[in-house]
Amino acid sequence: MNHEQSSPPPPTERVIDGLHELTVDVSASPLANDDILPVPVRERTWNTWNMASLWVGIAVCIPTYMLAAGLIAAGMNWTQAIWTIMLGNAIVLIPLCLNAYPGTKYGIPFPVLIRSSFGTRGAQIPSVLRALVACGWFGIQAWIGGKAIYELARIPFPAIARLAPGLRESFVGINGGELICFLIFWFLHMIIVWKGTESIKWFESLAAPALILVGLALLVWAVRVGGGLGNVLEQSESFVRPTLSLETREETVLGRLDPLRDEDGLYRPDRMRVAVAPDTLADAEWEPFRPEFEVPWTEADRMEVMVEIGVAADEEAVVVLTDTARRRVAPPPGPWAFTIFFPLLTAMVGYWATLSLNIPDFTRYAHTQKAQILGQAIGLPATMTLYSFVGVVATCASLIAFPRILAPEVAPWDPVDLLAHFRIPWMIILSMGILALATLTTNIAANVVAPANGFSNLAPTKISFRMGGLITGLIGIVMMPWKLLANVGAYIFTWLIGYSALMGGVAGVMIADYYLVRKRKLDLEGLYRTDGPYVFTAGFNWAGIVAFVLGVLPNIPGFLVQTEIISPELAPGFFRTFYTYAWFTSFAISFVIYTVWMKARSRSSRLAPNSPDQPEGRTG
Repeated sequence: MNHEQSSPPPPTERVIDGLHELTVDVSASPLANDDILPVPVRERTWNTWNMASLWVGIAVCIPTYMLAAGLIAAGMNWTQAIWTIMLGNAIVLIPLCLNAYPGTKYGIPFPVLIRSSFGTRGAQIPSVLRALVACGWFGIQAWIGGKAIYELARIPFPAIARLAPGLRESFVGINGGELICFLIFWFLHMIIVWKGTESIKWFESLAAPALILVGLALLVWAVRVGGGLGNVLEQSESFVRPTLSLETREETVLGRLDPLRDEDGLYRPDRMRVAVAPDTLADAEWEPFRPEFEVPWTEADRMEVMVEIGVAADEEAVVVLTDTARRRVAPPPGPWAFTIFFPLLTAMVGYWATLSLNIPDFTRYAHTQKAQILGQAIGLPATMTLYSFVGVVATCASLIAFPRILAPEVAPWDPVDLLAHFRIPWMIILSMGILALATLTTNIAANVVAPANGFSNLAPTKISFRMGGLITGLIGIVMMPWKLLANVGAYIFTWLIGYSALMGGVAGVMIADYYLVRKRKLDLEGLYRTDGPYVFTAGFNWAGIVAFVLGVLPNIPGFLVQTEIISPELAPGFFRTFYTYAWFTSFAISFVIYTVWMKARSRSSRLAPNSPDQPEGRTG
């Protein structure tokens, strides 16, 4: 018999098949409302399929489809990219299941669970941080879905593109049609949120099979149009070499062009023009395409070379390429594992580092621990890997299917761009609708539930889950995500690694607290008491807060260099390397510091029984 079964629960709790529920009413507490109270055992109805469906609905989205593109662009081939995605999701599955466990056992959401490690008031710090990151992603995903609806609406109603054009020139930055479609998609989120968490379970379970079928259909199309899977994947070699490369010589720069070729082995573009900054391509003359060219050096030590290639008979088939030549040769990069693999693996862990914190928001409804663990293990790594693979195969197939694509740099990694190449109205209508559905399922689960509960935790007696979801939605409008995406989209992996440092620090404190300090035992009633064991010092557990800060702190110099806020010379190389492992380093530091601090406090508390900082459950 395990330790949990042999230790009787406090008199305020009862245990049913390993699941704890309250036997007292704590709804009058200022730390409670109906949305963050423990879920009664009879209402914990989510099974393995529901948990797996949740992850299918979350993982099948446009960013997942495009995920391998970023890894390939950073220096991986397609097999390395797919294996890195699979490994990253297998790693993040560990904190997901560890943090999910107390959610299932006690039926509590993330903002309540972290009261045991950060204090009843200190818990607002990580819950708001998690909420703000989710608000950013909510806005971006809502804009992506709204854009799909806009492209869909333009087929029967082309005039929508000319609706309120003045908005685009104003501070808004988009036309009236785009704004209306964004607000329609935003409103769909609010309807589901207003109906409550059970509607989310129903919606995710209904959408999951459709999303899986769409991915498989896209895979079948790619294999058929590409002449077999092997032939399609051979196209991936195009992504690991640049179309434009420059070689520095004494007085000139030699440029080499290697665009895509047709079935006969001939280059697809038939004309080109070249310019060297500060000149522009508009000042250059079109001339016949040739794979090599030379330009004279300017007086500067570095210069930007711009090349435009195109097809004379097709105005749409034009690609602009740029590269920089330098007189001083840059030092060779470090080992591949440390310069490419580990930073991108950290980014893959960071992709779901957010949900690894607030996963109790969902697993509190699971009817067994087996259901939540098995459902997550089935739903997450397989879906992420498969859908990323679909993105690779479909994009490689597009190089074969669409001759208008002249260079791999303009390959349609975004499925919206891919669909635009088909120019078949019924296919665009069906596909855009399903893309909107995929974005909706992801956004509701990954980017609404967490901030809704987080904002509710700020003032439980005043802010409900519905109100928290509405606040999230309003922030998503105010932030103008179309502008944020324009800046953040190109730096998605800097974004992922950057906030993974925050998420790793919180995860380190949470896991250390529940498994090493509390020994998997919580005082369920005490989590809702203003005079209970988790009040600590005026509601703040400084051990958790300080451990979190110290875990994040060493990553800040590397983050500032990565975002070009400071120059690399101002931060030693150690800090830049340290940052590439942001989630892992912040997790480890916070985990160790919190454990040592709380163990020392526990020993001190045994010498002073009336101390308010006892970590082992109720104080009486």
